[in-house]
Amino acid sequence: MGAGPVGMVAALALARQGVPCVLVDQGVETSVHPKLDYVNSRSMEFFRRLGLADDVRAAGVAPGHRADVIWSTGLAGEPITTWRLPSVDEERRRIAERNDGTQPAEPGQRISQIELEPVLRAHCRREPLVELRCGLRFDTLTQDDAGVTSRLADVMTGEQVLLRSRYVIGCDGASSRVREVSGIGEQGFDVPGLPGAFMVHFKSRDLDTLHRHGRFWHYFAFRYVIIAQDEVDTWTIHVNGLEPAEFDTPPADPAAFLRQTTGVDLKIDKVLLTSRWRPGFMIADRYRAGRVLLAGDSAHRMFPTGAYGMNTGIGDAVDAAWKTAALVKGFGGPALLDSYQAERHPVGLRTLHTSHRHLGVHLKAGALLREGAPPDAVASHLDAERGENEYRGIELGHRYRDSPVVCHEDGPEPPWSPREYTPTTWPGGRPPGLLLDDGTPILDRYAPSFTLVDFAGDGRAAPLLDAAAAQGLPVAHTVVTDAGARQIWERDLVLLRPDHHVAWRGNRPHPDPSAVIRRVRGAG
Repeated sequence: MGAGPVGMVAALALARQGVPCVLVDQGVETSVHPKLDYVNSRSMEFFRRLGLADDVRAAGVAPGHRADVIWSTGLAGEPITTWRLPSVDEERRRIAERNDGTQPAEPGQRISQIELEPVLRAHCRREPLVELRCGLRFDTLTQDDAGVTSRLADVMTGEQVLLRSRYVIGCDGASSRVREVSGIGEQGFDVPGLPGAFMVHFKSRDLDTLHRHGRFWHYFAFRYVIIAQDEVDTWTIHVNGLEPAEFDTPPADPAAFLRQTTGVDLKIDKVLLTSRWRPGFMIADRYRAGRVLLAGDSAHRMFPTGAYGMNTGIGDAVDAAWKTAALVKGFGGPALLDSYQAERHPVGLRTLHTSHRHLGVHLKAGALLREGAPPDAVASHLDAERGENEYRGIELGHRYRDSPVVCHEDGPEPPWSPREYTPTTWPGGRPPGLLLDDGTPILDRYAPSFTLVDFAGDGRAAPLLDAAAAQGLPVAHTVVTDAGARQIWERDLVLLRPDHHVAWRGNRPHPDPSAVIRRVRGAG
């Protein structure tokens, strides 16, 4: 339910597992709202395995453009500091030069949701296992032991439509009807000091004015933020309200309002869209009710700081897809559904708190300025607390510590930091990304199913592969002879799940390989 980015990725991830689905959305067209502007490195790794990465990059900002963030007192004022963030080209060079497991397999990508959704929609339409049905409003559902019956309505005719499915993945946004009718509560809070915001999406080639403090991806001026959407002529400005009712009546002339707010004579060619929105945070009490799973904004809502919202949702979608697919195909056990809550809810909570932490950096800097602190003091605060869009541990380092479908180990866990990703194959985590001796990413060795990465190649993998075959678990076997990769991956045998998380590892066959397979497929 819901054909935004998270819903479409869930559908495509199900198709990659060979499982058909119906993708339902109340709307007919893709979004015209620039709700997001960045696909992070972890999501781009998923997109690479789904065959989406090249098309997403072609639709996004060109790879030579940097992603610098300028902090300023405003276009009519003076710059405070700049966070230098690399371009895709620069990140690719860094990945190759530092081939030590600390880097992602793919750089992040600047792209507006307006440009991302048509790419995903085109792939969904071409995929024979995805049946896209637009113009259907979801009303309610009922569950039984065999499946879910969803009651929908055609938005044009009002005709009722009943849809029977094995499972439902609710990707229908922050005001999720799926969450509501499933009886799942939520916890949330607004942002003190930010009672509301007004967004203006517009065209302008007035680069002399917009770039008077340098080229940027984000330009933070506290009262407002400007986002460069395409490095050509498309921009979005979000103006923070000073009081709760400020934008109850939207400005009659958005262009004049922007010129007044920024204090400069900004030449605007065309206003494309305006909207009001209220910042806030929310997380669902639980991510699952029976055969219904929540993903994306229906499970969590975050402030845009850090670009965690949709990207966390992409992780939800991939996790929900492979687990429901395993159950549909018959080799998955009942613990898979339990593991969705155990794995993804802590991730949502952590990213929510991290987004809130980044927002606190903004709010404190604004308070310092209002209190008369000199720009150097504000710059020192910002530079000491930087991390937005740079927290590799948050993007790449999620470890499913309490998952019932991971073979956990005794002993001390490797260090973890939100700022840095520690390369490790510790069970439950994402394994290190590497370029192998032939120049190809080890990521490209991962199969749609489970993958046993074998650095020994001497038959030690056979007991686990035999146990998997006996239980019907599809496991691809890939032998890697790269000695440097073996050192970074820490073990001779590493079993990966379809979502690229480590299910089990060892240097020799497990004494009970059948027990390993039962656990990782959720059967005991």
